[in-house]
Amino acid sequence: MTRVALLTNNPFVTDYRVWKLARSLVDAGYQVTVVARPGDGLPERERQAGFDVVRVAQPAPRWARTPRLPGEEPSRRTPITILRDTAGRAAQAVRFLFMARAWAARIERVVPAADVWLSEALISLPVALDLRRRRGGRVVHDAPDLDVESARFALLPGPWRRLLHWREQRWIRAADGLVTASRPYAEVLARTTGRRPVVVHNGPLLSELRPRGDRLLHRELGLDPALPLVLSFGQIVPGRGIEALIDALDRLPGVHLVVVGFGSLFEPMRARAAAGASAGRIHFLPRVRPEDIPGVTAAADIAAMPIEPITLNHRLTAPTKLFDAMGAGVPVVATDLEGMAAIVRETGCGELCRPGDPDDLARAIRVILDATPERRAAYAAAGRRAVSEAYGWEHQVGGLVALLRDLGAAP
Repeated sequence: MTRVALLTNNPFVTDYRVWKLARSLVDAGYQVTVVARPGDGLPERERQAGFDVVRVAQPAPRWARTPRLPGEEPSRRTPITILRDTAGRAAQAVRFLFMARAWAARIERVVPAADVWLSEALISLPVALDLRRRRGGRVVHDAPDLDVESARFALLPGPWRRLLHWREQRWIRAADGLVTASRPYAEVLARTTGRRPVVVHNGPLLSELRPRGDRLLHRELGLDPALPLVLSFGQIVPGRGIEALIDALDRLPGVHLVVVGFGSLFEPMRARAAAGASAGRIHFLPRVRPEDIPGVTAAADIAAMPIEPITLNHRLTAPTKLFDAMGAGVPVVATDLEGMAAIVRETGCGELCRPGDPDDLARAIRVILDATPERRAAYAAAGRRAVSEAYGWEHQVGGLVALLRDLGAAP
């Protein structure tokens, strides 16, 4: 049986894309091992949905620092902090040169040799390349984000970013195959690396879709089932528009907001909501397991994704939660950014608003809530139809399976 090792840079608790990849490859006949990082209370080895999970500690020198994103925490620039962050960037560059081999060596000791090393995100790619050198096989890189154009990497000074871009391009060209998560991402990668990726959108598993109508969030929060509920799902970090969403609730009397997720701004945003005029109508819940996402999504009346264009990655993203909402028949309110807006317009699954504008965000939510039953049914039907015909995971993952076959890695 063909063996696939899927390398991810997290503890594999909420990584829905990797979970779907692993499960789908098992269904296609592959033997799959997910290699993840350790996490508090998580076993070193476990079995999930027909595949193995092995958690291997990643070397992480404490002296390697990255810059903070604006809004992550209060910052006061002093000569010491400037020197610290500058030295930290240099340390990260050095760490990048050595960490991959050290982590690959640890993985090699506990994970069987694989026919395919499937790297998830930039930091896992050099690890996969080194494992190929050590153990043979093929490397396929999945780039669900434009890593160098996202988060802290996007804040690096020009010379450091150019160096990282150069390394990324060399690593991608050295891989045997390339996958990404949106058409705009594919265009950028093709232009910068000369390689045309296979696009695997983050659509939901058709077999896991849940019908709307089960008010499980209302039950959990003790709310009247008739109350309208807006859902925000995912990481609570800078650029995701949570501030605008909290402020928009002040313009939406009677509407409740549920924020489900994790991240650096989870507690600051919960504190901000608790101190505001709409405190009793904003609820923060911890992240949920991947298999619970369809049911939680289907329990909402509107799925909001007010992402802000603070990086190129944000501007071009087509997030998992967009397709999850569409598949559940939940109307979408998204910011008018290239990656999401094209899909919302193409399918008719929701409304668009200006990024960072609570008034316009509230307007878009109100358009859906005040729509006739027929119009709201049309939003729902449009999303479900687009997922069932094109964006569902089973339609999307076929491109990856075909790529593996082309590389001589048939199940």
